[in-house]
Amino acid sequence: MEQDMQNCRRLDRRAAYEMLQTLEDVYILIHRSPDGDCIGGGYALHRILKDMGIRSRVICADPIPPLYSAITNGVEFEDFAPKMHISIDVADRKLFGDLAPEHKDSEVLLCIDHHGTNTHYAKNLLLEPHASAACEVLFYLMKENGIPMTAEIAACLYIGIATDTGCFQFSNAGADAFEAVGEIKRAYPELPYARLNRELFVLKSQGRIRLDAGLMRDIRISDSGRTALIYLPYSLMQHYRLSPDEVDGVANLPMQIVGVEIGITCKQQEDGSYRVSLRGGDHADVSAVAAKFGGGGHIKASGCSVKEGAPEDVCAALMQAAEASLQ
Repeated sequence: MEQDMQNCRRLDRRAAYEMLQTLEDVYILIHRSPDGDCIGGGYALHRILKDMGIRSRVICADPIPPLYSAITNGVEFEDFAPKMHISIDVADRKLFGDLAPEHKDSEVLLCIDHHGTNTHYAKNLLLEPHASAACEVLFYLMKENGIPMTAEIAACLYIGIATDTGCFQFSNAGADAFEAVGEIKRAYPELPYARLNRELFVLKSQGRIRLDAGLMRDIRISDSGRTALIYLPYSLMQHYRLSPDEVDGVANLPMQIVGVEIGITCKQQEDGSYRVSLRGGDHADVSAVAAKFGGGGHIKASGCSVKEGAPEDVCAALMQAAEASLQ
């Protein structure tokens, strides 16, 4: 980590823009289990580079969920061999997931990010840890350097900021996030913001509704009432015929309980490993909990992976670590 920091050059928005102009035949890397922020940021960057006459494509270890079709519709990537790689919304190289080695192990020329836990793996880094989303960082990079914002780019940026702030419910939704969205909506008032919010944050399939009911019935709550955990076995996803992207929102369910400061969602994967999402209330730092299991993220929203262990043991260890962090 220390060596990476020595080799990584921190850029401001102007220097990052100048670097974007020098790119050629570039692959834009986003993180595994892609969310609205990395997808929105990646596709916005692709459109920005296209308008500059630069070939690019977004690559991800996992499929892009259909939920984000408003971002991906109309985009057709050219097939070409990359000369360079950049990334957006990826704090750590390991978050590239199961990409081919020539991509995940490649030199990353530029990383645009907002995670304070960024490991400085890229050669150059535009990092704004106080931003609500990578798409917020990208918005102000565009604004400061006079990069035109099309309706398609506006939709990408709005979705990225909205999803990473929980539709502006999370504490990371600062004044700059609201100002960015205000400018986006003034520039393109015709975009279907209400419909996007409903599709992203309200609508669920019948299978997902039934799953939520079962998960909330079996939720585990600590004796203190400050930690709540949902365990989602892989077999249950199969039973309700749910795709991985359909269960992303379950991470927010434990935080609906009054008094809960740390909400944990432990999702079993097909190979028996676990992906863990943590959400924090006013008095919790869940990034510290995630770090104990080799993960990271934001103070109020983080994640980690656990490779093996019996479900009861894994859940107990997670709850114990969460409770200890609240002492």
